[in-house]
Amino acid sequence: MRAKALITVIVILLLCVTVRLLPYLAPIRSADIAQDKQAIAFTDRNGLSLGTLLTRNSEHTAVVPLNQVSPQFINAILAAEDGTFYHHGALDLKAIARAIKDAIHAKRILSGASTITMQLARMLDSLPRTVSGKTQEIWLSWRLTAGMNKDDILSAYINRLPMGGNIYGVEAASRIYFSIPARDLNLAQGSLLAAIPNNPTYFNPYEHYQRLKQRQKYVLNRMIQDGYITKAIAQRAYTEKVIFASRQPGIIAAPHFLFWLSSQIPPTSLNKSSSPIRTTINRPLQQFVEAQLQQILTNLAGNNVHDAAALVIDNHTGELLAYVGSPDYFNEAKLGRNDGVQALRQPGSTLKPFLYELALEKSVIRPNSILADVPANYAIPGAKLYSPTDYTRSFTGPVRVRVALANSLNVPAVRVLEKVGVQTFLDRLRELGFAHLTHRAEYYGLGLTLGSGEVSLWELAKAYLIIARQGQATPIIATLPPSTPPPHLSPIHLP
Repeated sequence: MRAKALITVIVILLLCVTVRLLPYLAPIRSADIAQDKQAIAFTDRNGLSLGTLLTRNSEHTAVVPLNQVSPQFINAILAAEDGTFYHHGALDLKAIARAIKDAIHAKRILSGASTITMQLARMLDSLPRTVSGKTQEIWLSWRLTAGMNKDDILSAYINRLPMGGNIYGVEAASRIYFSIPARDLNLAQGSLLAAIPNNPTYFNPYEHYQRLKQRQKYVLNRMIQDGYITKAIAQRAYTEKVIFASRQPGIIAAPHFLFWLSSQIPPTSLNKSSSPIRTTINRPLQQFVEAQLQQILTNLAGNNVHDAAALVIDNHTGELLAYVGSPDYFNEAKLGRNDGVQALRQPGSTLKPFLYELALEKSVIRPNSILADVPANYAIPGAKLYSPTDYTRSFTGPVRVRVALANSLNVPAVRVLEKVGVQTFLDRLRELGFAHLTHRAEYYGLGLTLGSGEVSLWELAKAYLIIARQGQATPIIATLPPSTPPPHLSPIHLP
């Protein structure tokens, strides 16, 4: 009995150990290491860059399939980092033996004999450069080899390559350094990019271009040895003048819009394509509106006006052309990141046109009706008398409807609201999309037409778009299909 009990205990212990070790024994598959957080690049409607929003780790990362990467770059990175990648397993035993032999002769380590699979393992799990760390790296490499084919491993590798600064992956590097997708890299560009990962800081193209050229020469020589190119082709690539794009700021225009839009796009849509998201924004118009807003605020500074926001929408298509959330997004002292387009504010008299439209629709008033702009008092249960006045604190007497609306007179508007009914007007505003008017009609009272409720500029613009389209509701469109195929992303219609 004791023997059976002992065996049972041993079996249980083995099962417990196996269960705990199982995550470290199972093969690693592509889905297990999928990159789901990428930097998002945006362009305006004509392809002009608006900027790039980084991942949560503040990295420029873009993921592309292997078949969307230039063969020139693939051959260059294979030649530079692991010439026999497709002919060995997780480890390259010949390279290891050669490295040991060279180290013995030189009495120092000349190369680490790391394969691309081993380098990928280091990218996935930051391991110490110790014997224990190397052992873990080798074990992780075997798990990668057991769960993924060579193309999968290479794809995961080139999409994680450190390419200088906070740039990771060949696609991000190609777009940032050359303003082209990775599939369009030629040999000169591809061999330069393949030279960077060996030591991204040392070979920084902006600061150490000559060092990078020396490393490019090494890459091209390796490509000659591996039979990818001839000496003549290598020489032409080396002497070809390659222009690196100047460093661009992360955000060029419409920062509030970019951050807001990125929060509206489903992550599944973002992962369908590494291409920049083409928005409806017109960058020249956007920058003009930004400048105009700054100028207006400068002129009004004496009146203690320091903040403003603006939206420009095409009434015919519903496409968003300009979006300015504050005078300066990057001015933290003045809370520039606050988005005046989405923030809730009392709208003042901007709701009056909707009231007059509703009153005309219900025949409460006619275009030639006369409204009294004279002092009026309204009894509010449990509160003081409500006595609306205009900004000028003067009254004009009897006025026609069009004059009352054109001059935004308060007392006539309140009289019209009294006839229409606060609840009826509130229902209409909610139909128009003012979703933040959530209180009961009694809460707002007759002041609703003068701005007693809080709405956003976005809601106001959408409602005015309905007026411009003569009552036809239309969604605001913020993105367009890519100008070049494949059209992975559909236009995004926003509420």
